[in-house]
Amino acid sequence: MNGVLLKGNYQNKYFDDSFFFPIFEMASKLDVPVYFHPSFIDPSVTQHYFASDNWSDVVTGILSTAGYGWHMDVGIQVMRMIASGIFDKLPNLKLVSGHWGELVPMFLERLDDELDAYDGLKKSFSDYYRNNVYITPSGILSKPQLNFLLAEMGPEHLIYSIDYPYKQPENARTFLDHTDLTPDQLEAFAHGNAEQIFHLN
Repeated sequence: MNGVLLKGNYQNKYFDDSFFFPIFEMASKLDVPVYFHPSFIDPSVTQHYFASDNWSDVVTGILSTAGYGWHMDVGIQVMRMIASGIFDKLPNLKLVSGHWGELVPMFLERLDDELDAYDGLKKSFSDYYRNNVYITPSGILSKPQLNFLLAEMGPEHLIYSIDYPYKQPENARTFLDHTDLTPDQLEAFAHGNAEQIFHLN
């Protein structure tokens, strides 16, 4: 795979920090994508949002990680990248966001409504998102979410993934066989878009 994976945060820095800019600048120059992968959130955030005397520490751990918390956290990373203006500086930069976009696509219209008058960007938030971000299911094989993302992002920005080893390869075809995608959309989703942005062909 041609690209780079970044996860969580490093030394309490978000990826919009200038410390990381050389990574994104080189990725843009090389025309390879940067994948944002979830990681464990700050313990104070876990305690504030997800801990309670009403459930066990195991439930707190699930809510703060794979259940919700780390998706929220890495979605915020993508939001901060857009708000920072990096795509005005590096219009060729491509990000890959897993788990159907880590909650952000649900709020594209809302973010436009709230930010357009104040953020100082050259385009709307959703314009950057739809142009520079590619979405994978990362093993959340949900037909309603696929259909929603198809409507929000278009077929050229969706990339199939199954999150191995949590989903086994022998199950990879099952989801693809039961979508409502057209043959061209299915081909792009299953392999064509990945081949293009990762230069696999």
